[in-house]
Amino acid sequence: MNTLRWQFHDLIIEGNADDATLWQGWLESFSSLPVVTAVPYLTITFQTVATVPAPPNRPPDFQQGDLLHYFVDGDQVIAHFPRYGQLHLNLAEGWTRGQVVPAAGQTYAILEDLIAISLSPHLRRRQKFLLHAFAAALDGQAVLLVGGIGAGKTTTGLSLLNAGWQLLSNDSPIVMGNGRIQQYPGVLAAYPESFAHFPTLAHLAESAAGGNGRQKITVTAESVWPDVWLREAPVRAICFPQIESRDDHALTPLAKLAALARLLPHAVEQWDKVMIPAHLNILRQLVDAAPAFSLHLGPDVVSIPETIRTIFHNFPA
Repeated sequence: MNTLRWQFHDLIIEGNADDATLWQGWLESFSSLPVVTAVPYLTITFQTVATVPAPPNRPPDFQQGDLLHYFVDGDQVIAHFPRYGQLHLNLAEGWTRGQVVPAAGQTYAILEDLIAISLSPHLRRRQKFLLHAFAAALDGQAVLLVGGIGAGKTTTGLSLLNAGWQLLSNDSPIVMGNGRIQQYPGVLAAYPESFAHFPTLAHLAESAAGGNGRQKITVTAESVWPDVWLREAPVRAICFPQIESRDDHALTPLAKLAALARLLPHAVEQWDKVMIPAHLNILRQLVDAAPAFSLHLGPDVVSIPETIRTIFHNFPA
């Protein structure tokens, strides 16, 4: 069994995996965190099995289609992935044990999802709430990019990093109280055409030439920009990007309630009912602390940072 411990803000997280592919995924995903030897607060273990274990013999308490089923019994939670395996979470003792098939480490993004799902309920009980978003900062102030698949979130995030912004998370920043966020590690992942827009990243697109053009490329951010990571920052603005048929970019202010409604599908896990009130309170603090905007995207991705920077000038903190 491969084992390491990482300093994760004020927590120590131990990761374990018995499979080389899974372990390499752990190392890449957490490469921005310092390795330590202290006693862990949270322990996540992935063990490979030949077939997906059977779920409990009862209807799930919550399910996301045929992708993920939750079975909740107090502090004992089973997250069942019919295609990839099962996670057993003990929320009282601070551990997750997963039994996953080899495909979990061989399929794009599944391992990062398993890690996030393994960690997020434990983090919530320590007042750290994950939000599905890209988070980057300019002069120590962060902008959250929130949106679904195809909205332009990752390409917008890459444009900010290309313009010299710092990174807090490519996918799941930690929302704290009073509108502050913390770093959550992970790799950058995008299609070759997204990387091709930027001179510092074009070589990644070229390396994928001749392969499957719809296969996402993954890379650690620090391998491109060595000092890119930022540990914590106040949120200066929340942007909901959307690719549109238009010539330029534009920002439309959103009311606080509208922004909160848009955040909910990217934040609250409905199965974790006991934590929903605290989660909603954190999100309310976020929208109270930072203005929100619809970000209408045109074709010139390199100029996106100029549009977002207007928030800093036109909307005082």
